[in-house]
Amino acid sequence: MRNIYRETFDQIHASERLREEVMEMSKQEYTTTAKRRTPKATFIAAALVLALAGTALAVASPTLRGWFEQKWAEETGGQMSESQSLVIDSLTQKVGISDTSGEVTVTVDSITVGGSQIWALLDVEGWDFDQDAQYSFNRMRVEIVPDPSDGQHGGAGYGLGSIGFTEYGKCRMLLEFSATISTGNQLNSGDYTLEIDLNDLIRCRTWGAEDEILYEGDWSFSVPLTPESLSPVITIDRVQVPSNQMIWDQTDEEDGGTAEGTEPRPAVATLANLQISATGVSFYCDGLMDRTHATAIMADGTEVEDHGGGGSRMEDGGWYVSFDWPVPLDVTDIVAIRFGNAEIPLN
Repeated sequence: MRNIYRETFDQIHASERLREEVMEMSKQEYTTTAKRRTPKATFIAAALVLALAGTALAVASPTLRGWFEQKWAEETGGQMSESQSLVIDSLTQKVGISDTSGEVTVTVDSITVGGSQIWALLDVEGWDFDQDAQYSFNRMRVEIVPDPSDGQHGGAGYGLGSIGFTEYGKCRMLLEFSATISTGNQLNSGDYTLEIDLNDLIRCRTWGAEDEILYEGDWSFSVPLTPESLSPVITIDRVQVPSNQMIWDQTDEEDGGTAEGTEPRPAVATLANLQISATGVSFYCDGLMDRTHATAIMADGTEVEDHGGGGSRMEDGGWYVSFDWPVPLDVTDIVAIRFGNAEIPLN
């Protein structure tokens, strides 16, 4: 399976070329990445470096809510509402688990857990950090135990980067984890544990330079994903959306070809079990849907576009597709979902 993720994300750990590509992608945050079909094996993610370095998100000592508030402002140009803040608070839990290797201690301060996304805030201390630099770890492993895909098709990606510093000189890092889980299992159901292994603290270099290993060590964590408050999920059994793809009408059984003079007609994509949650939207698709973005339209007219997603090819030839919101959303405030030019109103 590791080779399959190598195909999907280019490297099992971030090469400098990949980091440059991701830095370029930071202008639009994430792009949608198709997750290839995975064999029946342990559900484990390939590392992908976040495009956090040098962005407006690198602020002094951010909390998870503070980071989300700033991310909301960056995505929408407005201020997060009280209901949005309450949703984030309901999905966030204090952790406070630490591991020390030599002189450097890493602490998982808190986590925000959605159906298929996790944000984890890490504090690193024991090193004299330069507050104008960016930091991460040379190698990392992030895994959900037990396997939420139940050995079926699925995939995941994650990234880790520094986002600020505390008044006591600790480096704050944000780990973002996103999974495509075709079984529909929810990470915040209370049945799973987040396992994190980190190796060698590094100072991140960009634009052709190599990362600098500052401190060699290993840090490991096992964090239960306790359900604090499960936000509602809106489910639509079946809906059709227009597709820019074209299909031909077929003739009768005699030749199985297209009728003479028949013009191609626009196709439609059938979305089944469309689910809209606080952290994303997912559905099964018959395979005719255009590659596009998902946009949540809020009651006040604010539009929030996904910041990435993935798809897993199913045995019947269709796809399980998921998109991630850049911040948790108040589901009760979403009035419509848009895919490309197709807008689906929600009651």
